[in-house]
Amino acid sequence: MKKQLISTFILIAYSAILIKVMVFKDVPMIRIGSLMIYFGGSQTGPANLVPFKTILVYLLGEKGLVIGGINLIGNIILLVPVGLLGPLVFADITWKKMFVLAIATGFAIEGLQVLLRVGIFDIDDVILNGLGVMIGYWAFTVLGKKLRLMESKNIRIAVIIMMLVAAGAASYGLVLYQKGQFPLSLEPGPERGRSDRAEEGQGSGPSQGNDPCGGTGGLGQIVSTGNQAIIIQQRDGEKVMIKLTRQTTIRNSSGAILVSDLKIGSKVTIVTYQSDAEGNKIATAVLVCNAPNQGS
Repeated sequence: MKKQLISTFILIAYSAILIKVMVFKDVPMIRIGSLMIYFGGSQTGPANLVPFKTILVYLLGEKGLVIGGINLIGNIILLVPVGLLGPLVFADITWKKMFVLAIATGFAIEGLQVLLRVGIFDIDDVILNGLGVMIGYWAFTVLGKKLRLMESKNIRIAVIIMMLVAAGAASYGLVLYQKGQFPLSLEPGPERGRSDRAEEGQGSGPSQGNDPCGGTGGLGQIVSTGNQAIIIQQRDGEKVMIKLTRQTTIRNSSGAILVSDLKIGSKVTIVTYQSDAEGNKIATAVLVCNAPNQGS
């Protein structure tokens, strides 16, 4: 009974974390070397009711292998703990009941996004989320059988080894972080207009002072401005129109700014975007780079 109560508390706490991360997308932007990844996108666009439509796009690498892998694996792995905790909370649960719970969990996450107007519905996310729950459940049943066959002494040894490996990895990571050599860092992400898609920043580099573009000079230079769009000339000379919405976050080294603060000649980085039905690129965030002679 005590184990069940503890498991129930953990499941409730983890569910709150899932709502924070997967529904409201309250997560930072991740910088890995020269790559910026943000789990957010525009909430505009039609819902996807066709199974495997977006999954196939990511599997085929049409949005990049890194982004495809992050979206697919992320939507699965975040739900695995639910499957692991399910049998501990509901002792008599069967795989059929777990399957219903898995599908219901996916629909709940997507439904909350639509209801709260913080994202769009995607049936493929329901499939991936449900798969994550079932993987957790299957892992629990397999591990449970193996643990029952193992001697208690061997279990203690395995736990001690795992703890030592985790402690060693954490210590090594802390040393790298203190030396400024840790390859991964977290930065504030855009605050509005999110979906559950990981998007890849373009033209980003290692952080340099308070420059939002990381000292790279940006993706391109603004050559035309308007209330709902800007045109930037990329480094290769190509001009691209970027649409802006009320959910688009715009900021410079001082913080959030207005659309009217975007000036011709400013160098910018489009952190994330997605295309609308007409193929136009919609900005989720526009970062205005520091001038070359501007200090941090």
